[in-house]
Amino acid sequence: MSAACPDIPIVVLPENNMVRGRTRPAAPVRGALTAATDALMRLHGELLNPAGADDAARKAMDTAVEETDRLAVEAMVVPMNAAALKPIVPNHEYFGVRTAPLDDARLVSEVTTIIARTLRDLRNARLDLNDQAYEIHAMAKILEGLVPPDGAVTQPDWSPAEDQTPYVPGNDELTRWVITHHFYFVLNLAAADAVSRAATGLADGDRDTAFDAIQESIAYVRGFTAAMMHSGDMSAPCYDAKVRPTMQPPAVPTALTGRTQPEHKAFRKAMRNLVTVSPQSFAEMMATDPDLALARDALLEADLQDIERHISVTAALVGDDRSIVQGETSAVSAVSVLRTMRHSRAELYRELMRSGDPVTLIGA
Repeated sequence: MSAACPDIPIVVLPENNMVRGRTRPAAPVRGALTAATDALMRLHGELLNPAGADDAARKAMDTAVEETDRLAVEAMVVPMNAAALKPIVPNHEYFGVRTAPLDDARLVSEVTTIIARTLRDLRNARLDLNDQAYEIHAMAKILEGLVPPDGAVTQPDWSPAEDQTPYVPGNDELTRWVITHHFYFVLNLAAADAVSRAATGLADGDRDTAFDAIQESIAYVRGFTAAMMHSGDMSAPCYDAKVRPTMQPPAVPTALTGRTQPEHKAFRKAMRNLVTVSPQSFAEMMATDPDLALARDALLEADLQDIERHISVTAALVGDDRSIVQGETSAVSAVSVLRTMRHSRAELYRELMRSGDPVTLIGA
């Protein structure tokens, strides 16, 4: 099995699933991180300008691309020998992803490279402005998380790569599909981490930690939904001709499914745990802690909207066809399967939400 885009260098995600920094980057990288984060937040503001997006937004996008490119170069370290790393799932082989223990210098290098490639593609994508804003905001939050609070030690060893030329992705749809999924995976890990911290805070009675972590996780969930829509910026005929064939035999030994994607599985596990440790209904929590109730509601709403948007993009690209893994004998479409998953999730969340969905699955 080979990668969908073998010319794209392998990206290495942290084996421990943590995309937060524990030590402060060296001063040049820290400065570039601050500049890139500021540029992204200015772009975010321009995209949401009540007067509408105009030349200022385009200029802000160009500046943000320049700053994230500069950051990726500044943070670049000597490439890891990816040939020695084995993919843990077929999806990783397909998307050109590996996992390994990463020190903070390499973590910053990998994550900033992924963000720079994604933003460069976003500049040319036909994505809704609000989705652009969510994706940009999530990028800024990820970069902020790479720099721990004051008091953390500075990384002792920094081995910048010399004479390394960054890979510049092309503009074709299959390349977009791959590099945007890299960022989607990073956001899933960040969301899983934030939701897990929220669940721990709730279980331990640490309300403030839980509240802050839920607020953080909302940005990541909205961001990975936007990244999903970004990855699907192509016509249905283009998807059918260029992308779908790469995910099923004979291009790969077995058909690929997102259900086995470890990064999203980590997020789903964290969400199930959050519901377990926080079973109070919306009304009960609202009576004792309105801000926390509304924050939890916003997270659950974002998660429902994610699968609803998944249904929308699947309907646009796949239509009423079956998914790749369903097989020819399946009597239902990919959209139908996703809609059932959506209703199951809504049932689980119903009492916890301000406007819980009254739909009940019959015979489930």
